[in-house]
Amino acid sequence: MASATGSAALDGKRLDAETYRGEPIQIGRFADSPATGGDSGFKTIGCGLWIQLPPLEPGAHVLKIRGGSDSFRVSVDYALTVDAGQR
Repeated sequence: MASATGSAALDGKRLDAETYRGEPIQIGRFADSPATGGDSGFKTIGCGLWIQLPPLEPGAHVLKIRGGSDSFRVSVDYALTVDAGQR
């Protein structure tokens, strides 16, 4: 983590990242999600650069994530569409 760098932007606006270095974190609540074990979420150990997205307005959005550490690099662009009924 000492050499980790990264950035994220949503619709061209920079998002601040939080750095976790092997710290306890709480994964949020998502009803009936197999990823979080139901609607209660869970605690785990987190390591990395993390961002939280704000609630998105209906429509199209672009999320760009860039990062790296030592010889590892990542560059990902997501095209997100929020349905008006899903908010």
